[in-house]
Formats: sequence, structure tokens, C-alpha cells
Amino acid sequence: MGAKEHQHGRRRGVLDLEAQFAFFRSQHRHPVNAAAHALLTGPILFTNLLILHFLPLPLPSQLDDPALALALAYAAAYLAVDRRAGALAGLLFLAAWAASRALAERLGFVRSWKLVLATQLFCWTWQFLGHGLFEKKGPTVSDLPEVFLMEPFLIFLQILNKLFGYEPYPGFCKNVDRKIEADLKERRELEQRKAT
Repeated sequence: MGAKEHQHGRRRGVLDLEAQFAFFRSQHRHPVNAAAHALLTGPILFTNLLILHFLPLPLPSQLDDPALALALAYAAAYLAVDRRAGALAGLLFLAAWAASRALAERLGFVRSWKLVLATQLFCWTWQFLGHGLFEKKGPTVSDLPEVFLMEPFLIFLQILNKLFGYEPYPGFCKNVDRKIEADLKERRELEQRKAT
């Protein structure tokens, strides 16, 4: 199932939506950090798509556009974890791919690269500051592949939940809250054991 070791001994599958959402929410508890991620993850992804239009990668001839390959991979992953929200997120990814392609053709490589560099530096700086200054922690290196794949969808899911009360299935948010509480309890117990 592609599980990785969680920081506190639990295993979290890449497509285990409850565990991924609980981990995401536990890493983004401070409002400033949560807002930074909600606002800046989209521009990071969009500029990733933008620069991929200029990179020649060895892909099958049917899929010779690396940006389209990335958009389709994200869309497929999101459909796998939740059909309704995943379908909407997949459509947004394909719209971003089309917009990035049009922008790449309009700007050309040099201006696109400058835009990508400035956007990535700004957005990543604020993401790291959000974790360092406000959360005092961030994902570990072993969490990064899952974070890169799942975080955009988890942000989207959180927005759908806050604005429309959307849940992938009844009881999803309660299950996530229980997982977060269990994780916080485990952290407190570990800290108490270290202190004694």
C-alpha cells in the first residue's frame, strides 16, 4: 500500500486519506502557516507545470508533454482517494495545465524561467517560515514524497470542508479528529517520558 513510517511509529499509507488528512492538519495548526500553505501551494504547482513545458524528458510519444504527464498523475492519485473531490481537483489540474501551456507559449523560456524562479523562491520561503516560526516543526525528509503528492489535495479538501461542509463520506472529519487527538496524546506521553 506504499506506507511509510510515521514520526511516532504509526504507518501512514499514501492513499489512506484519513491518515494523510490528520497528518496534514497536525502539521498546519497555526492560522498563519495554514494560510501560507493554502495561498502558496497553487502558485508552486502552477509554475512547476509552466517550466515543465520547456524540459525535454524521455516520455512515450503519446504523452510527450511532461507538464501534462504531471497533471494526469496528480489527477489520477486524487481520483483514487476520493472520486467526487478528486474529479474536481483533477479538472482544476487540467485547467492549470492548459493555462500554463498558453502562458509558456506567450512568455517563452527566458521570461517563464524568471517568473518560475521568483514565484518558487517567494512561495517556498513563506512555506518554510510558516513551519519554522509558527509550528516549530515541519515534515521530515521521509515525509516529502507524500507531502508533494498529497498536500495540494488535502488543502483543497480542507477548503471544501470549511466552505461547504464536504466530507468524502459521513464521519470522515470525526475519524480525522480522533486520529489527531491520539497523535497529540502520544506526543505528550513521549515528552513526559523524556522529561523524567
